[in-house]
Amino acid sequence: MEIAALYIGSFLLGSIPTAYIIGRLVRGLDIRGYGSGNVGSANLYEHVGKRWVVPVAAAEILLKGALPIWLSLYVLDISRTSAFLIGPPLLSVAGNNWSVFLKLQGGRGIAVATGALLALSPVLVVAFGVVALGGWGITKSSGLWVLISLALLPLWTYLALDNQNLIWFCFGLLGIVILKRLSANRSPFPDDVSRKRVLFNRLVRDRDVSERTGWVRRIPEGSS
Repeated sequence: MEIAALYIGSFLLGSIPTAYIIGRLVRGLDIRGYGSGNVGSANLYEHVGKRWVVPVAAAEILLKGALPIWLSLYVLDISRTSAFLIGPPLLSVAGNNWSVFLKLQGGRGIAVATGALLALSPVLVVAFGVVALGGWGITKSSGLWVLISLALLPLWTYLALDNQNLIWFCFGLLGIVILKRLSANRSPFPDDVSRKRVLFNRLVRDRDVSERTGWVRRIPEGSS
C-alpha cells in the first residue's frame, strides 16, 4: 500500500506544472502557446523572464526529481539496490511530461531527471553534465547533446556503478524523453516541412524546424 501511494504521489507531484503556473501568475499567459510550447525553464526564460528560471528549476530538481527518491530511501526505507526505487523518479518525469493538470501536456523532464540522478548517484549527474555542457559549448546545440548525454547514461552506470536497476532506470529515462520529443505536446506538423524532417528535428534538435531563433521566440497570432 505504501509503495502504491508513493508511485501515485510521485506521478502527481511531477504533474504540478510549475513553469505554467509561473507564466499564468506573472504575465497571465499560457506558456504552451509561446516559443517551443514546452512547459519548462527555457521557454519561461524567453517569454516570462530570466529571474523565474532559478525557482522553477530548483522546484523541478529538488521537489519533483529528488524528493520521491529521498522519501523512498529515508521514509519507506527502500534499498538503493531495490527495483522499487526506480519507479518513483520515472513516474515523476512522466508526470512532468504528461501532466494530468494540463490535459497530458508538459515539459521535457530534463530538470526533473537531473534531480533524480542527483539523489540516485551524483556521479551520474557529473557525467551527464560534462557531456551535455561540453557538447553545447562546442556546437551550441543543446538538444543534440542532452540526447547524447542521456544515451550514454546506461554505459556510465554500468562502468562506474554496475547497478542493474540504475541501468534500467537510465534506459527508461531515455525512452520517456525521446517519446516526449517526438510527440511534442501533440503539436501539429508544420505545413512547409516534411513529416520525416519534423520528426528528425524533434528527436535531434528538440524543435520542429532547423532554425532556432525564430522557433523559441514565436508568439500567438495577434499577440504583441
